[in-house]
Amino acid sequence: MRAEIRWCSGCATETLFEQPPCEDGHGADCLDLACIDCGFGIVLRDLTVDEPVREAVRAA
Repeated sequence: MRAEIRWCSGCATETLFEQPPCEDGHGADCLDLACIDCGFGIVLRDLTVDEPVREAVRAA
């Protein structure tokens, strides 16, 4: 499990962040971190979408 000292916006101070259990199956390669004091999360992942969520509206 990865642990690092990072700035926490929830606590407004530097604090320890740990790697939470990964629900995406990345295991030790998961980049997500959570503050051990308040639970504030740092989520780092590819948010690329293969298909657009909705079609663009074109003027008639």
